[in-house]
Amino acid sequence: MMAATLVIPWLFASVTPPSEVVSPDRPYGKVMGDGLGLEIALPPQNGGVCAPGETVFGIDVSYYQGNIDWNAVAADGVKFAIVRVSHSLQFFDPEFEDNLAGARAAGIHTGVYQYFEPDEDPVAQADLLLEALGPLQPGDLPPMIDVESTAGLGPAAITNAIHAWIDRVESQLGVKPLVYSGYYFWNDNVGSADFGEHPLMLPWYGVECPGGVPTGWDMWTIHQYCDCGGVAGISGNVDVDRFNGSLTDLEALSFGQVCGDGTCSGGESPYTCAEDCPPCGVIDAAGGMVDDGDACYFAFGNAEYWRPEAQGEGGSSVWTHATDYDVPYNYAIWQLHFAESGRYEIEAHVVQPFGQSKLAKYQVRHADGDAAVMVDQSASSGWVSLGEFQFTADTDHSVRLDDNTGESPDANVQLVYDAVRVTRVDLDPSDTGEPGESESNGGESDEGGNGEAGTDGGDETDPSDTSSGIDPTGSLDDDPKGCGCRSDGRSGAAWLVLLGGLALQRSRRRRV
Repeated sequence: MMAATLVIPWLFASVTPPSEVVSPDRPYGKVMGDGLGLEIALPPQNGGVCAPGETVFGIDVSYYQGNIDWNAVAADGVKFAIVRVSHSLQFFDPEFEDNLAGARAAGIHTGVYQYFEPDEDPVAQADLLLEALGPLQPGDLPPMIDVESTAGLGPAAITNAIHAWIDRVESQLGVKPLVYSGYYFWNDNVGSADFGEHPLMLPWYGVECPGGVPTGWDMWTIHQYCDCGGVAGISGNVDVDRFNGSLTDLEALSFGQVCGDGTCSGGESPYTCAEDCPPCGVIDAAGGMVDDGDACYFAFGNAEYWRPEAQGEGGSSVWTHATDYDVPYNYAIWQLHFAESGRYEIEAHVVQPFGQSKLAKYQVRHADGDAAVMVDQSASSGWVSLGEFQFTADTDHSVRLDDNTGESPDANVQLVYDAVRVTRVDLDPSDTGEPGESESNGGESDEGGNGEAGTDGGDETDPSDTSSGIDPTGSLDDDPKGCGCRSDGRSGAAWLVLLGGLALQRSRRRRV
């Protein structure tokens, strides 16, 4: 091992650096899985311990993932993230503060972990984590101790050190910390059944179901199943995890949020706490429309690949090139927040000559699940029906269109994005209500429909920035045909910080 200078912020200056730090192959400290080696890739022994129901997608990160675009991570469906604080007292992760703040701001349930060394002062290690973390915020997950190093100690000494760390953190925060460890490592080197009441994060790569749970546990809470994941907003691979339960279960594990405190935080959204997280707009009982540039239209991806046009519904539309990549790089979401449950027809507006894709796949999230509707834009012009669907009031519904249609980027096929129209189809014919009216959360539209966005505690943006051709504020449209709606509901409260749009900055081959 090589001697090195401890890298740690000034607020931890009181921590005494060890004379020896980390090995040359990990100059920035160890992370989850480093101490387990190939053990976490061994095949299941007894058929596996599977989640009994649904699971929730998450990641764990450290300095090794570099600078992370957390808005893009949230938009890619990540619901929780666990970020490294330090490798014991040896190395403080220089990306910790940015990762913690970025994940929280993106509406992701965020936890922190510490790679634990049992031969170092366990209370001092816990205090480092506590000082770095500060008070838990609504939506945070409990902290986690990463147990995968013996440091030459026996099971009894390791168990005592774990107890000391957990007792310190629990006494200060009032929550039960999570424990991370491998099946074989724990059974061979710790073997204690004392910690079964603490949620378990279990690494076991390449399998749907871990091969077993360590002594003391009946079930795992989080399964780390691969260190090879690809997630928007992160360059290179990242550890990917599944939470054992529903999003509601994940929120129950998280530190509580208070609906009505005026802050949209944690797991709050327009669907769990409209008081703190008002929707960007509401479609009334008869129907309405979300146009590009409205508050409920969100464009994601590199602005370089969005091309604005002064044609289309409301006088504007945008397009990008279709690709055959494995994942979408540019996509848009029309968020649909209904005032009244019912059956509605969904239509998309296609503008020529910009609609060239033969394989445009509109993804409609409705009351009965998700539907993929294929549209040949090249054979369409004007309004195209995507079908009739049941929608529920105050529920996360949307229409999404990705650029990875399967058409080669070498063909330069254009994929156009314009308005989505919603029409109620199950109203009593005697109802004379005027369709298309909608309500917004503030902001006044100008003649072009791109007005000033109302403020709701989200990040401030520059309304004058129109370099991408898309209003970065996600402006509200009070025109009778318009409706503002929020960003991708899959990212929970992340819509507040996604109003800047165009957050995804992953590289791809330039297309002209």
